[in-house]
Amino acid sequence: MLSLKNFLIGRPVAGITNSIKSITQIRTATKRVSGSKTNNKDSAGRRLGPKVNEGHPVKPGQIIMRQRGTKIHPGENVRIGVDHTIYAIEPGFVRFYFDPFHPLRKYVGVALKKDARLPKEHFAPRLRRFGYTPIEDPVAAKNEEAQKSRKEILALPSLQKAQNKQYSLRKRQLRDHKARLDEDASVELSEQEKERAAERLFKISQFIELGQELSIAQSQVTYDELYNIRLQYRRGELNYGEFGSAKAKYLEVAKKVDSFAQSQ
Repeated sequence: MLSLKNFLIGRPVAGITNSIKSITQIRTATKRVSGSKTNNKDSAGRRLGPKVNEGHPVKPGQIIMRQRGTKIHPGENVRIGVDHTIYAIEPGFVRFYFDPFHPLRKYVGVALKKDARLPKEHFAPRLRRFGYTPIEDPVAAKNEEAQKSRKEILALPSLQKAQNKQYSLRKRQLRDHKARLDEDASVELSEQEKERAAERLFKISQFIELGQELSIAQSQVTYDELYNIRLQYRRGELNYGEFGSAKAKYLEVAKKVDSFAQSQ
């Protein structure tokens, strides 16, 4: 029996063979593939990082640090730009340091003197450079201090008059408060304590004139006086024992004065 394959091979038929060839055809791509242009170029680095090292001198406007974000925070005598570039605003020496109030932040600043260290003590005065040169001649220095602008010269008489008026008013009120304390025999105070008591009554009256209540004025005056005593202790003018004694004495005087004021 003749098979279909042998029949087709032996006697090819035009219609059937063309249909079989059309089924097995493969179409190839006609467009040429080109490589991707993405990431073909490598841009230059931005040159980030510190530009001046620790202890090196800088001039105003000189860049100290280039960065993305605030990896280093601006400290004293420096500023930060919109691109987080830190630059000096005073001539001095670069200092990298940690602030005890922000232990997780690293700062960079400019010390005005070569032997100065940052950060300074919390209550230490701020060092500033005004660009002035000292006048060695005492006569020239005195003349420079005596110089005033025309506006200051014209305003001086009225300012002096207002100062004298305020001083005389304060002196008169202190004298009146002290006289009231002397008249009241129930208030047992020494002469020095009477001076402090009169000063306290005067300050309380000033707060009351501004519209505050008596209790609020007394608390404010007490806070101000204790703060001044605390500053004297921090500056070293009082030792720890004198600080506690001065605080206790003023609180005792304040208690007597407040009871006297409430009785009036």
